[in-house]
Amino acid sequence: MQLDKVKSLPKKVIDNIEGVDGLTVYLVQDYDNKFLRRLVEFGENIFGELGMDQWGLVPQIRHGNVYVLKEEKKSTISGLAILMRDWEDSDKVYLFDYAIADELQGNKLGFWFLNVIINNIKEQGFKRISLTVDIENTPAVRLYEKSGFETLETSYDEYGKSHDRYIMLLEIT
Repeated sequence: MQLDKVKSLPKKVIDNIEGVDGLTVYLVQDYDNKFLRRLVEFGENIFGELGMDQWGLVPQIRHGNVYVLKEEKKSTISGLAILMRDWEDSDKVYLFDYAIADELQGNKLGFWFLNVIINNIKEQGFKRISLTVDIENTPAVRLYEKSGFETLETSYDEYGKSHDRYIMLLEIT
C-alpha cells in the first residue's frame, strides 16, 4: 500500500522511534481523500471488515487523535493508532484501534510506537488509557502488558457471540 505525498498532511511530527532510523510517528491533523482511502485500506488489511471506514475516520481525525507510523524514505503506512476521549472520565482516553503492518510485527516496533503515543497522551494531560483486546490475541496482550497495561476484567461477547475481550487500563505515571 502506497501513500501519495499530501501537502497538508501530516502537520505535526510527534517523535521518531527510538533506535530505528527512518520511522516517524505523526499526529494526523488534516487529510485528503487519497490519504483517507490509504488509512481505510491499512485498517482493512489488519482488521478485515471490522476496520474503521472513512465515515468513522473523519471525525476521529477532527475530534480524536489519529497517529500514523510512517517510513520516511517510503510512502507506506507502517502503523496506525486511533484514540478518543472517555466521556465518563475526563482524565482518560480509549485506544480504539492499534495496528502495526503485518510484515513489521515481531521486531519491537509495536512497543516503541505505543510508548511514543503514551508519552504524547501524557503530554496532553491525560492520566489513563483504556482499551479492549481479543483474549486470544496473545502477542497484543503481551505488548500491552509490557507497556504497563493491566487487565481489569473480561467482557464476554463484547462484539457478539464468542468475541470475548480483556478490558485493560494503563495508569500513566
